[in-house]
Amino acid sequence: MSAAPVAETRRSRPVAAPSAERELQSLWREESEARKQAAPASKPLGRSLLHTLVVYAPDAQAAEMAGQVLSALTRRQPSRSILLSGDAAAAGPEDLSASVTLHCVGPEDGHDAICCEQVVLAAHGAAARRLPGAVLPLLLTDVPSFLWWTRGSPFRNPILRDLGPGIDRLIVDSFSFAAPEPDLADLAGALADPTFHTVVSDLSWARLAVWRYHTAQMFDAASTRPYLNRITRVRLSYFAGTPTLAWLFGGWLAARLGWQTVEQDPRSVRCAGGQVIEYEAMPPADPAQAGYFAGVRLTADDGAEFEVTRLPGGFTATRMKIGDFKAERVVPMRDETITEYLGHELGRLSGTPTYEAALRQIVEAARAGKSFVG
Repeated sequence: MSAAPVAETRRSRPVAAPSAERELQSLWREESEARKQAAPASKPLGRSLLHTLVVYAPDAQAAEMAGQVLSALTRRQPSRSILLSGDAAAAGPEDLSASVTLHCVGPEDGHDAICCEQVVLAAHGAAARRLPGAVLPLLLTDVPSFLWWTRGSPFRNPILRDLGPGIDRLIVDSFSFAAPEPDLADLAGALADPTFHTVVSDLSWARLAVWRYHTAQMFDAASTRPYLNRITRVRLSYFAGTPTLAWLFGGWLAARLGWQTVEQDPRSVRCAGGQVIEYEAMPPADPAQAGYFAGVRLTADDGAEFEVTRLPGGFTATRMKIGDFKAERVVPMRDETITEYLGHELGRLSGTPTYEAALRQIVEAARAGKSFVG
């Protein structure tokens, strides 16, 4: 006899923070017993968690978004998630509240049931400093531990300092940095610090993956590959807002082409070989696109042009013009969701050398002149 399909179940309860582990075990027993009673011949409920995902949300809005992402990840990557909602500067009761949830999906379509554990820890004011102490005993052993910092830079926050020793990988989103230049410098400084052992990844780097792919693809052919050494000018366009994505793309290009920054002004970077990278802020047609990357144009010493640009309606155009030869290709560009970006990052533990090289280029550019104007 096959098990009766169970679409979704949630078992939740408020707890005292020190009792979270014990209450989670109780929820597993209750769920297992309920399934056994519903389908006595079914397989016992298994407990298989791939990692611990700690999520820091600085306010209620970020916490709500993070909760939706964690629910969407249940089918793909069963884990123990620990959602921290805390603001040391916020007013309110200086206490630490906690709740635990067991979220199960299935069995269905021939697959076993998948269950995820979630612990929510909320604190404000001085109590926010107690969050790391409540988290560390909840990290699962023998599986990796991730920390997703949902918004802003974590590198001057004491919560990261206290959690750091127990975390294998830190996931940030530089698109959300309030002060991009100093915040990116802090990130690069952490990566260069031999005492900082946590691997860092950036969801903004994932946002640029399709742009890096289409740009590199233009030089796959033997006829266009020599132009990589003949590029003299790069124009990067982005929708006015944070320049972070454009900076990261420019840093990637400069690092891959071996360019060294010698001078910077508010709109451009000049390199030792005479190459120039220009940044163009464009008015966004949709306010929600503020800061999005809009396109790249590379010009060679003989006037040849290579371009990838964003088109309305979710498309990109790749164009080449070499002498009398012209080519254009239009393809759909599907922007992935935060859930998908995060899911990719949870599948690996190693660093990203090309990302780190791009960060170093940004820091070198900042040292060579004044700040960019976004």
